Amino acid sequence: MTTKLIHAVTVSESLSFMEGQLRYLKGRGFEPKALSSRGPGFEQFQANEQVEMLELPMDRGISPVRDVRSLARCIWILRHHRPLIVNASTPKAGLIVTLAARMCRVPIRVYTMRGLRLETTSGWKRSLLLNMEKIAASSATHCLAVSESLREQAIQFGIADEEKISVLGEGSGDGFDVARFQHSDEVEKAGIELRDRYQLSKRHVVLGFVGRLTKDKGINELVAAFKLLSHENKQLRLLIVGDYEDDDPVDDQVKWEIENNPRIIKTGFLPDPVAYYHLMDIFVFLTKREGFGNVSIEAALCGLPVVAADVTGARNTIVDGQTGWLVDPENLQDITETLRDLIASESLRERFGEAGREWASAHFSNEVLWKELDSFYKNCLSESLVPASELN
Repeated sequence: MTTKLIHAVTVSESLSFMEGQLRYLKGRGFEPKALSSRGPGFEQFQANEQVEMLELPMDRGISPVRDVRSLARCIWILRHHRPLIVNASTPKAGLIVTLAARMCRVPIRVYTMRGLRLETTSGWKRSLLLNMEKIAASSATHCLAVSESLREQAIQFGIADEEKISVLGEGSGDGFDVARFQHSDEVEKAGIELRDRYQLSKRHVVLGFVGRLTKDKGINELVAAFKLLSHENKQLRLLIVGDYEDDDPVDDQVKWEIENNPRIIKTGFLPDPVAYYHLMDIFVFLTKREGFGNVSIEAALCGLPVVAADVTGARNTIVDGQTGWLVDPENLQDITETLRDLIASESLRERFGEAGREWASAHFSNEVLWKELDSFYKNCLSESLVPASELN
């Protein structure tokens, strides 16, 4: 017998948050399906996971009329497929799908919190986002947070009681393919070519960042710290992998600096940045808020020391003083002094990097998280006392 399960996200690009998850659960006695709006990655995810895809048009933004239509359509889908478990994440799917699942009396309704956008908003928008979170959480029977600090923040905001929110293992949304980030002949060959392209020698110390170039990601502070430190050290370089976004743009002066400073390398968005991590000596992550902070773990898996912001989500991606250091992302002096110490000590970078690789490999592999999710679902089913005749 198999247990019908639907995992839902708002847009198809977010299906990558569950890569490998449904395929694993399929072999553990579940009949998983994925639900999202149709878009890039929709068909590819279906091919990779070998699961049925359910299309539900949803808008990421505020759109009351279309949201009502999405809710009605979702109710129809759930009544037709009759899952025993629904797991919805990302803000709009979290709201619409958990609400529809409650109306359809789905026994196990999980709301997975991958981050709280409201943390860096204010006024009416903050109030609206908070109410959306509360409705999604109250419509769920269980909540999952992708990090312990996100769980603590959700409790503090009154989104759900502490008994209702769990974290799988040490956190993350899907775990990581550890082998993908390890040093290999292929990575070494790519690294040689990239070092030639960007004129990077062994004398250079490279600070690195991977992600969206927005204020929320701390790009303004990253560039400011680099400018100060590069005046002291002519061999310092900054490697930025990512691209600008119109929503929450960086300051114009910061953008100009990125584009015109000969010591700053910007690659644009890359679908697979692994080889670029191996060009870096220190990974810098000055985000203002995260659900978890995947790039910190990716950097650690590549053997990099990480300087991360002491904020929700990001603080759970390093062991402070052992795999890297936490800093106040609003305190430029704290950031520069911390980076200065790491830049000056190759042995410290190596020690932190090796400790980070071992820690991340032990706690954040795909297999570790998927086993936790399998156990979580089976515990939910046993607690809900679903009749055995319905587990098919």
